[in-house]
Amino acid sequence: MNTHHTLVRIYFSAILLLSGLSGAFGQREVLYEQYVQNPMAINPGFTGVREDFNMTAMFRRKWFNIQNSPSSQTFAADGTFANGKFGVGFQALNDQTSYFTTTGFSASFAFHLGLSDQWKLGLGAQGGINVLPVSDLYNSTNRALGSFGLGAWLRSDKLYLGISKPELLSQKFGNQAINNFYRRPLYIMAGGSYNLSTDVMLLPHILAIQEKDHKIRVDFGSRFWFKEKVGIGASYRVGGGYNSFSANVDYLQISVEAQAGRNVRLGYFYSTRQVEQIYASYSGPKGIHELMLKFIPNPKGFQKY
Repeated sequence: MNTHHTLVRIYFSAILLLSGLSGAFGQREVLYEQYVQNPMAINPGFTGVREDFNMTAMFRRKWFNIQNSPSSQTFAADGTFANGKFGVGFQALNDQTSYFTTTGFSASFAFHLGLSDQWKLGLGAQGGINVLPVSDLYNSTNRALGSFGLGAWLRSDKLYLGISKPELLSQKFGNQAINNFYRRPLYIMAGGSYNLSTDVMLLPHILAIQEKDHKIRVDFGSRFWFKEKVGIGASYRVGGGYNSFSANVDYLQISVEAQAGRNVRLGYFYSTRQVEQIYASYSGPKGIHELMLKFIPNPKGFQKY
């Protein structure tokens, strides 16, 4: 009986390890998936595009009735100086996947160039540190890894196009399994804003993602804002992973936002994304729940993005 229990413990330890490794290097993907509310998460060229100084905090939880189920907290802030010519930003992430905790901090800077009366180009860079567990079945340690990325954001009042690679650095891990989960995605994003009437605004977007050893993934969706007070939206991701421990990529996200005063915006987001493999046998409610609080001290007008 003791031998049986030992084998079971080793089996689940292995699953925990692989899930933890996947989550460790997928930790920044928590930020990446919040790109609709915070485009700076995937493109430093967006830093300062809104011109108003703003802060966004988000809380994510997969289930509320399972102990140690995945949860995360993110914070982002950015603004401009020199009459909007330069943008500066900061982002922080604390992510707990199973029993593994990872944290990340990054700062970004962008230069905004006027190309014409209608078009501007933001060229940005970001750098930071990710602290994550690197382990095998016998040893475990936290490791701080540098991060660096570049991005460009072209926009007018109605349209925008962005291209970025928020992680450019390669990391060396020898033959560790963590190599299989290290990602350096390329993002190409486009979208815009259109007034359907005096009270209804449409904000469509599409995003293409290319990652190492993955097929191209695509997000497409839109949001509707009514009287600049209430916003509802949906987006869908299609694509594919590459191994049995990769979460199913296809998922739907639904969003509800409310402008709760001049300075404050609240939001709730639900995603049908498949859970980590370690919880695949869980038969209860699945999905990701997120809450958002956005604060803009001195807004010049309605923030579309």
